[in-house]
Formats: sequence, C-alpha cells, structure tokens
Amino acid sequence: MFEKDKKYFPKITDPQCQLKWNWSTLWLTEGTTNSCHRCLRVPLDPNNFDNFHNLPHKIKEREIMLSGKWPTVENGGSGHCTFCKSVEDAGGVSDRLGMLSIPNQAPKELFENKRATTVTPRILEIFLNDTCNLKCTYCNTRDSSQWEAEIKKYGPLYDETGKILPDESYHIRNKPKERTRFFFEKTLEWIQKHGNELVRLHLLGGETFYQSELQEVLDILKKLKNPNLEFSIISNLMVKENIFKNYIAQIKQLCKDRNIGKFDLTASIDGWGPEAEYARTGLKCEHFEKLFSYAVNEKWINLFTNITTTVLTVKSLPLLVEKVKYYRNFNRKISIRFGFVTGKTHLHPRIFGYDFWKQDVQKIIKSMPSDSKQDKIIIDSFQGAFNSITNKEPDKKMIKTFKVFLDQLDQRRNTNWRAVFPYLDI
Repeated sequence: MFEKDKKYFPKITDPQCQLKWNWSTLWLTEGTTNSCHRCLRVPLDPNNFDNFHNLPHKIKEREIMLSGKWPTVENGGSGHCTFCKSVEDAGGVSDRLGMLSIPNQAPKELFENKRATTVTPRILEIFLNDTCNLKCTYCNTRDSSQWEAEIKKYGPLYDETGKILPDESYHIRNKPKERTRFFFEKTLEWIQKHGNELVRLHLLGGETFYQSELQEVLDILKKLKNPNLEFSIISNLMVKENIFKNYIAQIKQLCKDRNIGKFDLTASIDGWGPEAEYARTGLKCEHFEKLFSYAVNEKWINLFTNITTTVLTVKSLPLLVEKVKYYRNFNRKISIRFGFVTGKTHLHPRIFGYDFWKQDVQKIIKSMPSDSKQDKIIIDSFQGAFNSITNKEPDKKMIKTFKVFLDQLDQRRNTNWRAVFPYLDI
C-alpha cells in the first residue's frame, strides 16, 4: 500500500476477484479458512498449515473465475459469491469491484504469470478466539463467549413453529483449546516467516483487546521490519480505558520503530442510541464515544467505523453518520464502512422489503459524507446493497421468525424490543 508505483490486480476476465487471490482469513477456534468473509470455510490442514492459502477448494474457485464464470454450484463452485453477483446485477458496487480498485495488494506470482492459482497471500485476517464482552443480536456461539454462555444457561432457540432453530451458529460448539492454541502458534510461525510479504494484517475476535493472544502478536511484530504493512484491529471499544490505552501505546511504538507502516483501528458499531444498544447487548454509546474520541485525537491512527446493517439499526444510522461527521472536524481520516448481516436471514433488512426502507435509505445517503472519492464509493456500495433487495413486499413468514427470535432474547436478557422498535411490530 505504500509503494510509489501503483500495481493493480492483473485481471484477465470477469468475474475474477482479487479477494480470492490475495486474502486469507483464519478462524482459529474452528480450524477453518476462507478467502472472503462471505465464502465457504474449509478445514485447515494441521500437517500442512502453511498451505492454508492454496488449499484445493481455493484453487478450484480461482480456476472457475479464470474461465470467466462465477463459482456457482452449477459451475462447480461453492455458490458463496451470490452477494456480489446480486449487487452487480442490480448495478451496484460490490465487494469484488471495490477490492479491484485497490492497488498494491496482488500476490507477486501474478506479475510473473497472470493465470497463477497458487500464490502468496498479501492480506491475512485472524479470528483469534471467541472471548467477547458483548452479545450482539446477529452474532453466535462461534464468535462470542457471551453468546455461548447464554445458550448453555437457557438452552436452544426456537422458530415460530416451536422447532429448534436449525442455524448451527446457535449451537454449543466443540472448541478444543489445545487445537486452537496449536493453530495460533502455527500462525505466529507463519507471520515470522512471511510477515514481510504482507500488506495488511487484521485481528478480530470476539473482542480483540480482551484476548491474551494480542500481546503475543504484538511481540512478533516487534521482530518484523515491514514499513509496507498496515496492521488492523477490529474492536467494539467496550473495553477498560487503561487496557485500551496500553495497547495503543505499544502499537504507536511499532509505527515509530518502522516494524509496521501504519495502524488501522476499526470501531465496530451499527447505529447510535437505544436501537444500537439493543442490537449489541452490552454496548454503551457513552463509553464507546469516550474511547472513540481518544482515538480521534491520536491522529496517527487510521480510524474506521464498521457497520453491520440489520433490521434493528437502519433507522438509527443517520445519527451514527452525523456523529462520525462531527469527529471528522478533528480527524479527517475517519471512514465509514457498511455491510449487510450475513447468515442471519431473519435479521436481514430484506425481510421487510425494499419499499419499507426506501425513505430511510434516502435519508441515510443524504446524511453521508461525500468529501472524497472513497466516500462516494461507500455511498454507491450502500445504495447498491439495498438495491439488491428485490422483493418490495414484506416476507410475513420470516418476520414472524424475527419476532419469535427477539421475544426469546427479551426473556433471557430482560429487554423489550417492541418498546425500542415499535415500527417493526407489523
């Protein structure tokens, strides 16, 4: 990302996606990997861990794209690229198109052979473990220890017919600590060997600042000299102030010593006010803003807000956007990122139909900043995502599932969704 010459992904044909070639995510608690957060996760090979970016499934999907086809089931793929396809079919800017516009992230092998399918990743994203202090309504037992504790205490969740929800993300999972630790240590070894070839390193959880592994990663980074590396942490900012400031100070030193090039802090929040605090059980906007304002004043930090859009937070988005715009008066680097919830159909805005949100979408877009080219890309992406909602009328069956789901959470969490979201009780 810091190179003077801009080298773009050498695409041969659509629908080639840079993500499939340059990005690998490691889900250490479940021992899986994928090359886009929307795509199929495949098991890591404990006997050949270093090959996680070039497992047979990943190579096959690259080959399908090189042939000029989407990796749908019909074309021999996993069928997990439908989101980008639907956004593009609706004339929007998909994740795929957005990634193609970013230079200096393509694997080195592609500049020797544009058709290479075995390559070195340039972006590594690591879900360290599930330790978390929140219970976001759209999260699960895989990514939140709080969710797992709740399911253990109260039992499974049910649908509107009284049957246990089939969604495996609400099940108690087998997460052997020894296996998770094994994969984490293998990851640290990989970073030691290949960290100087990365342009981005992302850490997620759970809540990253509450994970003991974070210190071990920082200690590894102290051994690198990669001024081209962007180090990124995703956090809900609901951590103790002293813990947060301690880690920020260490990362600042990494930048000063040129172990890394720069630091991105992504503050994960989906709206502002009571709706947002309901959507993310445990969130307190006042505390979030305290740490966020601290980060704003650390102007060496590249600060982002990451928004997972669900039915619960659409109407509160303008308040959050206005909050971000206010802090842009002090730090122009703050960016906004949007994404629809994945894997939770009963929480997707789609269930209420496009017409239900039409005025809200217009209000959100009107409120969003448009100062830069990137701002305008975000606006186009947001509009394109909502344009991908092709049904105009509500899905009454799925809305019933949504209501039953929240009723159960209310009983467990002593909350009242109807008081917060009366407009969704249709």
